[in-house]
Amino acid sequence: MVTPSSSSGETCDRDVGLDPRARAFLRMLEIWGWPPTWTRTPRQARHDLRILHAATGSWRPVRDVRDARIPGPDGTIPVRVYRPGRRGDTDRPLIVYFHGGGFVIGDLFTADGACRRLANAAGATVVSVHYRRAPEHPLPAAQEDAYAAARWVQQHARQLGADPGRLVVAGDSAGGGLAAHVAQRLRDDGRAPAALQVLVNPGLDFSLEHTDRDPALARLLDWDTIDWFAAHAVPPAVDRTDPVISPSRAPDLTGLPPAVVITAGVDPFRQDAKHYVRALESAGVAVEWHDFPGQLHGFTDMDLVFPAARDSLQRIATAVRRATAAEMPVALVSDERIPWSRPDGGLLRRLWEDAQRLPLVNGPDALRSLLAARLTTAAFRLHPSTGTCGGAGP
Repeated sequence: MVTPSSSSGETCDRDVGLDPRARAFLRMLEIWGWPPTWTRTPRQARHDLRILHAATGSWRPVRDVRDARIPGPDGTIPVRVYRPGRRGDTDRPLIVYFHGGGFVIGDLFTADGACRRLANAAGATVVSVHYRRAPEHPLPAAQEDAYAAARWVQQHARQLGADPGRLVVAGDSAGGGLAAHVAQRLRDDGRAPAALQVLVNPGLDFSLEHTDRDPALARLLDWDTIDWFAAHAVPPAVDRTDPVISPSRAPDLTGLPPAVVITAGVDPFRQDAKHYVRALESAGVAVEWHDFPGQLHGFTDMDLVFPAARDSLQRIATAVRRATAAEMPVALVSDERIPWSRPDGGLLRRLWEDAQRLPLVNGPDALRSLLAARLTTAAFRLHPSTGTCGGAGP
């Protein structure tokens, strides 16, 4: 029997197990009239998620933040690189991070706060990958981009100020599923495996066989939204049980790197993750499972709302440092010059314009006031989309 380490420091409501902060947050969205994702177009839902992350997640300064476009299987892949610590370091752990968003929404901006916090906490170079999204690019486009990005990052690790033998693959929600897929691909290609896989509230099986259908758990992430994501991401001709898009269905899990799995108690995907934890352990893979009772899907991105997000970050950072303490010899090194660029300087202005158009039936002024306060803080002024990248060189 798998027994996760419980990380709840809060008293949860007895009826549905909600942490009081989670209940208050859901009530706030209800009062505002926040539009359900499944009622929106993909373009609208992408804007909505950016606004929600801007209002609920913290931004921290990192010494060096830059954008680049790297080669992919069908064009280039946008990435954002975060380098903490001293300039000239070349031996930091190397984390490839895949954002969440059901393969439809989410981008470098929505992952920015989490990647900044992770880079600082783990002392690692973090490379955030903006894989191709559906419906413009249905699955398995995201999986192909994720694998290509991980290989490129490992080959260019020294130029990124990191050690190619200390690679970690990580992601949240849909990105957690991508991290699991990439860990399997890196094992199978016979070159250099990952040292650790970090799966945060992961979506691991598009068949949804093990997903918990208890309506009490479908709060921030409800079943209409799950179906909306799947309808946009998975073409009818694609087998939802294919291990490429459903990594928990891989027939062989032996030889995979150790895993850290973070789950939220009030999340339909918790049972999915629990099933994968059991399968990994049965295959002899070392697993740390940290369950956060009472928390909502996506809580780790909203550290201004949920203190448990900070606890989960420290657990991940500790695991990264432990798993990457010893260097693994890797021969994949490139001296190809990386074409760096500055992050988009107009993003925050457009974000504010999007907020003005949100179809909130109640309390739009409250949200806009909150966003106005966030967008003028010192932390936001350090955000790369203002044009301040914080340094040159690794």
